[in-house]
Amino acid sequence: MRLATLPLIAAVTLAQGDGRWSPAAPLPEPIQELSAAALDGKIYVAGGIDRSNHPTAAAFRYDPATNRWERIADLPASRHHMPLAVAGDTLYAVGGLSGQSFIPERTLWAYREDVNRWEARAPLPAPRGASGAAAVDGRLVVVGGWGAGRRLVDSTAIYDPAANRWRNAAPIPTPRDHLAAAAIAGIVYAIGGRPLDPDRNYDVVEAYDPATDRWTTKAPMPSRRGGLAAAVLDGSIHTVGGETRRAVFANHEVYDPTTDRWSVAAALPAGRHGLGAATLAGTLYVIGGGPAAGFAQTDAVAAFRP
Repeated sequence: MRLATLPLIAAVTLAQGDGRWSPAAPLPEPIQELSAAALDGKIYVAGGIDRSNHPTAAAFRYDPATNRWERIADLPASRHHMPLAVAGDTLYAVGGLSGQSFIPERTLWAYREDVNRWEARAPLPAPRGASGAAAVDGRLVVVGGWGAGRRLVDSTAIYDPAANRWRNAAPIPTPRDHLAAAAIAGIVYAIGGRPLDPDRNYDVVEAYDPATDRWTTKAPMPSRRGGLAAAVLDGSIHTVGGETRRAVFANHEVYDPTTDRWSVAAALPAGRHGLGAATLAGTLYVIGGGPAAGFAQTDAVAAFRP
């Protein structure tokens, strides 16, 4: 059950701090429908849709110390709408969509930095793309997205790298695609998204506890957004961007899990959807995405420091 209007008003603060956005080195090429994750002091992006509106297998790594991007090994196959997540000391590329007909996939790939190679791991229990992924206690937790027949997936899939096995867990209460996921203190938060239709975006926030295999409803976002990205910074979840069929969002809204409250922070320099977000050294990086609804790509990277 969604929270009523009154708790929504009580749970939102109209401003947060004096954080500012500044430009960082652009991606080597414009890409949308990509994801980002941080590992060992660097940020990785992989897959997406390129400037020719075709899926790509390209992967890149950003070093904030030098403000430079480098290309790393391509994915084994082109993917888009594919979440990246780090569990333990390994970067994973989870499922995603393939082709220009947006076919959901079961693949799980792990990046081996020592040999610059992506390696296959146990496939997902069922194909899914446009989902969210986060890590808790060294395990991947995958939520939402759509599967075969372009039907929303409600199952929660958990991957144990030590056993190289997946298991299905308690279903998400509100099935949705194009959502964001982030984990804090052992809890995975599934944020926003939509029921396949970009004009029916959700403000829903639901939290999953792997220790109890239970979902709970949290305070909704101040805005309804799908096609957004999220990353954890200083113990809060920063959500950015999103789209409808005709417009993109520059919204930047921040969730504090300790108080179950939202605040509105400095908006993105420009709206975009299908973007990547990751944090390093107290800075939020927002990467690529679509500067217009539908097929559109940017190479822009913006850094936010509270």
